[in-house]
Amino acid sequence: MLYDEKMREDILSRLEGYRYTHTLGCEKAAMWLGEKYGEDPQKCSLAMLLHDITKRLSREEQLYLCDKYGIIPCDVEKIEWKMLHGKTAAAIAKDVYKIEDDIAHAIEYHTTGCENMTTLDKIVYLADFIEETRDFKGVEPARALAKKDIDKALLYCFDFSLSDLIERGKLIHKDTMQARNWLIRQGVVRS
Repeated sequence: MLYDEKMREDILSRLEGYRYTHTLGCEKAAMWLGEKYGEDPQKCSLAMLLHDITKRLSREEQLYLCDKYGIIPCDVEKIEWKMLHGKTAAAIAKDVYKIEDDIAHAIEYHTTGCENMTTLDKIVYLADFIEETRDFKGVEPARALAKKDIDKALLYCFDFSLSDLIERGKLIHKDTMQARNWLIRQGVVRS
């Protein structure tokens, strides 16, 4: 067993409002995806419970955690500092909750994706995008693709996110571009 009810309650006590509801929605989606695509549902659950544990923190608090855990923000993260919550959440998950490296990796890259994504990495990224409380223009196609092909769903999510970032004039993290390119090099094509 990766975690018990006491640990679950401790994690959830750190979340409130929308973040609490979103986390439970992510957990539900990830467990479903885990069963569908052959990943341990308990690993999926634990990753989702922890993925946004530092999301509410201020810029100063994020940077404090970066300093504490030896995380060096890239140029994009220095400006788009909210992206740091994946890395800081993974650090807290390892330090405080003693989680396994593969779960920490999935948490670390849940906002950007990365090259050579594992099934757990893909599930955590995708569950965060499609969970049931999400309500935006592109979520339904992502949900439909998730039922058929995890890689096509992931490529759709990357393309949607990149278009959204460009439209809003935001910086794009190199990990997202590398993740998208890696999928395409693997032969994944949009439907």
